[in-house]
Amino acid sequence: MNPDRLDHLIQCLFDGTLDDATRAELNELLLASKDARDRYRRSTSIHSSLTRRAAAQPETLKVVAMPSARRTWVRNLSAAAAVALLGTATALYFHKPGPRARIVSAYDVQWGGSISLAANDRLPASTPLELVRGVAELSYPSGAHVTLEGPCRFQLDKSEALTVLHGRASVHAPEGAQGFRVDTPGGRFVDLGTRFGLAVGSDGTQPVILTEVYEGEVQVDAVAGKPRLYRGDARVLLQDPAGPRLLSSLDTDPVTVPKILPASASVSDRRNLALGKPVMSPGYCIRPHGSVFPPENLTDGRTDDTGVPGDWSFWLAPNGENGEFTVDLESVQTVGRISLQNTGNRRINDRGTAAFIALVSEDNVHFTAATQGSLPRIDPTASGPFPFHDFSFTPVQARYVKVVVTDHYRHPKRPADHENQGGGLNEIRIFSE
Repeated sequence: MNPDRLDHLIQCLFDGTLDDATRAELNELLLASKDARDRYRRSTSIHSSLTRRAAAQPETLKVVAMPSARRTWVRNLSAAAAVALLGTATALYFHKPGPRARIVSAYDVQWGGSISLAANDRLPASTPLELVRGVAELSYPSGAHVTLEGPCRFQLDKSEALTVLHGRASVHAPEGAQGFRVDTPGGRFVDLGTRFGLAVGSDGTQPVILTEVYEGEVQVDAVAGKPRLYRGDARVLLQDPAGPRLLSSLDTDPVTVPKILPASASVSDRRNLALGKPVMSPGYCIRPHGSVFPPENLTDGRTDDTGVPGDWSFWLAPNGENGEFTVDLESVQTVGRISLQNTGNRRINDRGTAAFIALVSEDNVHFTAATQGSLPRIDPTASGPFPFHDFSFTPVQARYVKVVVTDHYRHPKRPADHENQGGGLNEIRIFSE
């Protein structure tokens, strides 16, 4: 017996939303399990008690008649279940409670504000929530699963719906959970039995929503005609004066929404001297619609080309340039190793660092070469976390660590002089040894 699924079906009964299939499913659960019947009786007992209390109020309530299909189903229930059901048949106007989604797993999570949530906790309804970092998986009574990656701001408003204001979400709505809704600042997406990803961001003036369907189909209610997307489809939802538009490319780049990986959570290794430290660079890639890739992304602890428009996790050099950057450790430290994670620019495969030189300095004026090396290209077809590559050298005293890219990757099918190419990097970690 799946308690969450049983609770969902019982609530649908109270709401009067059972169809033939779900009515039969509830019938089978009750007939097959004494625990299910006991749980059902407790639910209907509480339901009846609350209904009587509501009826005692001076407010006039309208009683909804029970449809004939439901009466037929009731007669087919086991005797114990039928008695409990008939005792509450006139109470179907009971107010629907808030969502009962719960956390089934959490990886390196930090929640915003004073709230603290862990695995198996139920999430509060109609409450703005912030996942500062980490990855959390939610389970809904219908069987729908949602994976959220921090930073993410979201809210649960209805029993089978989610509002994502900013951040990344991946939704799986299996058989029985079709119709799960995700609302965003750009509009609503309806899962028709599928797996799909969303990246909810902004260009500073309006929302920019990326979506990719991994399996099945998704309906985009925000666009006229409510178009459907199918497996392999990836689109950006933009707000134009004439209305919302769905496009297959963003600033000439194809749209991609990589799947959320647990390893994409923030790196919390305290030995990493670079984590959260300021980074300087002569330039970085800036394009419309939130395609901005500043150097501070290099030490934010986020990896694997994650993020959303306006808040990506990696650094890209200006178009056509190798690029360079300098990490300020804010005090002189012993430095003896750097660890680099390359970028593939969200599976677009047109950027990344091929070779580099690393230099160190105490005053940001006089630099000494510490190490040099090369990085392999990120495989755009790989499904796991991106690798880190370590480069050790004789420990030295330094406050500043500069990385100069000496060669970069280009898209293998584009001309060598194509404008969309350049150096880039996901993350740098710096260690004493």
